[in-house]
Amino acid sequence: MNRARDLARSGAGRTGPNPIVGAVVIREGREVGSGYHGRLGDLHAEVVALDQAGDAARGATLYVSLEPCAHHGRTPPCVDRIIQSGVSRVVCPAIDPDGRVRGRGIAALRAAGIRVDVGCLSDAAILDTLAFYRDRLELGGTVSLKMAISEDGMVARARGRRDDVTSEAARADAHALRAVHDAVVVGIETVLVDQPRLDCRLLADAVDREPVPVVLDTHARMPVDNVWARTGREYVVVCSHDADATRVAALQRAGAHVVRANASAGGVDVGDVLRALSRAGLRRVLVEGGPRVFWSFVDAGAWDAAWCYRSASTFGPGGVGLFRAPAERFPGRLVDETTMGNDRRLGYVNEASWSRLAAALEQARG
Repeated sequence: MNRARDLARSGAGRTGPNPIVGAVVIREGREVGSGYHGRLGDLHAEVVALDQAGDAARGATLYVSLEPCAHHGRTPPCVDRIIQSGVSRVVCPAIDPDGRVRGRGIAALRAAGIRVDVGCLSDAAILDTLAFYRDRLELGGTVSLKMAISEDGMVARARGRRDDVTSEAARADAHALRAVHDAVVVGIETVLVDQPRLDCRLLADAVDREPVPVVLDTHARMPVDNVWARTGREYVVVCSHDADATRVAALQRAGAHVVRANASAGGVDVGDVLRALSRAGLRRVLVEGGPRVFWSFVDAGAWDAAWCYRSASTFGPGGVGLFRAPAERFPGRLVDETTMGNDRRLGYVNEASWSRLAAALEQARG
């Protein structure tokens, strides 16, 4: 299932509004076929994997990161191809929350005499496609948090300095995470120090649409001559109602979409920010920090998932720490851990948000 999940990320940014999905065919302990949904309208992951397996699929087990579909959409039902393939067992993490599926694929496979096991790595697989689940279950938008930290909890070796905390493999994975979101949020300090591009350039294939950069900039300090203005890319600057009108007008002339929000302790009101982004159609939001922005969303309870990319390196006591106190830890419940060379990707969920999702999923299951 982890192999299927990894494959699924290869389609990040090119399958929307459908989810990313991966599939693996295993026969006698050996992989004989694999695939992923590469682009909206293309063959689904199960079909790609089964086509690759060919006759070796007979009597094999198909692992797929989402329940196979049983309806006609842009492609025929995957269950028909699975039944035709001769596999004896299908393993999936959970039901597809789409109203056209919701257990119908599982039921069709079982009716054809195929064993179906549901629940393998369910929390981790749902987390991979959390925005899809929340949308189909009508739970609203999704806010994911992401930070890269050293083993001793630092985001940089010194204040005002930009450091690559993790390896390029981990950074490429983080770009896949960006690709399944509509917007990437950072604070003005991150922009002034790092001058980030906030794009998906490390992915092997181009995405359908880059996420929209969003800068939380209470006092409108954003440089007019920034990387997005120079390239004509859409971007959003969120400042307070008291921000200097001359600075705001200059940003707007430079192409920024400026949003006003109420001020809060140390910044702009997180709730105002998310409501404004939702009105603009940016419902899948990834918050990349820095630390002050990260904790403002945590303290407001305005998050659903959190991803921590943790390197094996240590930066020492002179570094800039993510945590505000020695006892503080990354928020939420850990549901996934993946090794990427010397780095680790840790996936967490907000228990309050997750409980609402679990209840809605149970109700959808009937």
